[in-house]
Amino acid sequence: MNSTPAFRRLSAILPGLVLVVSLGLSLYDFGGVASWLQNQVFDIYQRIEPRKAGAEGPRTVYIDIGNEGMSSLGPWPWPRKRLADLVERVRAAGASAILLDMPLSEDDPTAASELLRLWSPLPQLPSGANLRQALGELPDRDRDFARLLGSTPSVVSFVPGKTPVNGMTAPENAGSILTEGSDARHYTPGFPLWRPSLPTFEQAAKGNGATLADRAATGVVRSLPMLVNLGGTLYPSNTLETLRVARGGTGYRVRVVESDTGFTFGMEPGIERIEIAGADLLALTSTTGALRLYFGGPDTRPSIPATQFLDRSAGFPSLAGRIAVIGVSANGIERLYDTPAGVALPSGAIAANAIDQILDSAFLVRPGWASSAEQLFIFAGGLLVILLLSRFRFRWGFLLTLILIGGEAYASWWAFETHRWLIDPALGAVTLILASLTCALMTKFHSEEQTRFIDAQFARRLSRSGLAKVHAHPRLIQAEGQLRPVTSLVVGLRGFNIIADRYLEDPKAYADILNRFFSPMTKIVQDRNGMIDRTVGDTLYAVWNAPFDIHDHPSKGCDAALRMVENLEALNEFLEEDARRQHLSHVPLSLSIGIDSGTAITGNMGAILNFEYGVLGEPVSFGAYLQRNARNYGPAIIVGEGTQRAVGDRYALLEIDLIATPRHPEGRRVYALLGDPIMRANPKFRALQEAHALIFAAYRKQRWADARAAIKECRKLNGAIPTLYDFYEARIAQYEANPPGEHWNGAWFAGRI
Repeated sequence: MNSTPAFRRLSAILPGLVLVVSLGLSLYDFGGVASWLQNQVFDIYQRIEPRKAGAEGPRTVYIDIGNEGMSSLGPWPWPRKRLADLVERVRAAGASAILLDMPLSEDDPTAASELLRLWSPLPQLPSGANLRQALGELPDRDRDFARLLGSTPSVVSFVPGKTPVNGMTAPENAGSILTEGSDARHYTPGFPLWRPSLPTFEQAAKGNGATLADRAATGVVRSLPMLVNLGGTLYPSNTLETLRVARGGTGYRVRVVESDTGFTFGMEPGIERIEIAGADLLALTSTTGALRLYFGGPDTRPSIPATQFLDRSAGFPSLAGRIAVIGVSANGIERLYDTPAGVALPSGAIAANAIDQILDSAFLVRPGWASSAEQLFIFAGGLLVILLLSRFRFRWGFLLTLILIGGEAYASWWAFETHRWLIDPALGAVTLILASLTCALMTKFHSEEQTRFIDAQFARRLSRSGLAKVHAHPRLIQAEGQLRPVTSLVVGLRGFNIIADRYLEDPKAYADILNRFFSPMTKIVQDRNGMIDRTVGDTLYAVWNAPFDIHDHPSKGCDAALRMVENLEALNEFLEEDARRQHLSHVPLSLSIGIDSGTAITGNMGAILNFEYGVLGEPVSFGAYLQRNARNYGPAIIVGEGTQRAVGDRYALLEIDLIATPRHPEGRRVYALLGDPIMRANPKFRALQEAHALIFAAYRKQRWADARAAIKECRKLNGAIPTLYDFYEARIAQYEANPPGEHWNGAWFAGRI
């Protein structure tokens, strides 16, 4: 279809439109696009040039209450006595200050008052002893711990943005905050909710400050707020409080800069710095009072497991003159934050990094004139490129674009390397490239061709409503690969190879059988807004949440799998009748289904000139692996860990293995999907689930005899899976002959999937 005059006029003004949009992004940061580009560049800078430790080395040590401590000392939160032992030993190791980077917001669960509440009314002891009096004589661990905090250079924490446990009381403000200039509360982040530590601990500790906000509201942690506004009152971060306590500071002075005339070239109004009075320390911050974090390599992040201080059989490391940050990383991803360093860290390790950063005066600063300089480059450089491309050939304009981008990138890197200034080259580079491309390319779009393309790609893969949605929003289909959370379902026929030989001489009958299989399965997928990715032999690949968003796609995948198992009965009835007509034995078919959810790559998976929208990635490959190996386990539907995390509280899922791959050497759990929520509520299923837990508990601890006994008991239960038990008994025999080693966690190595 020929281009219309309106389209040609639009193409003529597109380069200028690019400049306008780019300047708008730089000025107003619509949708956070400009900030996102900046952050990617500055993250790369940090990885290329990480922060180096000062001459004295790291002066802060992170003491981690992690999974190692959980396995040996019990789950978090610990009894107050155990936490007090840890603080006492850290103090004995010589720490100059101790930061508890977690809110101590709940009473000690082992306190006598808690026991009295739990056992009330108290039972009458046969000996006649007074149990209430005996419990009342137990030591008050909370009071003892508060006394310990009072005799220790300690800092406790509260969590802004998190729902309180015992009521939202105002935190104790140990350090006074004085503002120079305007009111700092106008610029600091405000939080309507916070979770404080118990008042007893806040009053006893030498300091009290804010830790990182709740992880659910935090993305990549690039900045750490030094001040927070809780109900109109400013509070310092626990990082500043720790430095104040360690250095004997008395309070804080916050420097706020604003223009008297309203003209702010070279100056951005807001908070400039925070000084710790009496400690000769300051933190250069962003206008919101946040410290831009500058991470170093692993050598700048010393970490010691808490168990090293609690192990009475060995001495504990010396912390002479160093600041100790005690934090919790147990439960994995729930307590870890993504960082520009490319590693996920607990909030305590991030606080330790910030303390060292302030002590070393290693600040990342974005000068007040940076935004104006970037906007000037976008306007002048973009205008120059547009003028050159409109008068000369594309190659000269594109060469100028590359020169300008290279110069800008070098200047930005030089500023970072020399002065630790953050000057963004990304938005300017993207603008120049887009301006040059829109000047050089006059693309013709044909709506008919677009419609034909979409029909060719998706007419047989999506439902009618899904196809209409793609027609209405064709930009959903991107040639470039993109990451999307998806649910993949792979279904194939068990036993088809046995009967396939009967129909090799009758291709029509052979195709008819496959059609009778694929047609209802395709309808089941499309009725639940799924996409048929492809069919290979007697196997069908389906995907949810691509090419467009589908709400609760893991549940739709599980529901589709259960309906597929039910619908196979019609095909088996047809095959039984056909076998009777041919006087052959009937071989019933069954299904093998693998399901997994996770992040996959979507986009063009074919040649550049032969578009083929597809979905590739771990959910698809792992789902296919589960489908291929389902026959070894017995049940028709095998579900990966990603799907289980999303639907485990609704469907009847039974753990059946821990599969290790090169990408997941510690293993990924897989489950058998036995039914819907009604099945999950069935007491017989619960009994089977509990019995399976006994099998795996013994199996993974290499108690082979106990595992065999548990398997024997499982075989007696309703819903038992003989194929699975045979599979594990064979494994046990193999491991008895060739023991897996003391560090084996029960994972079965599946090889490259």
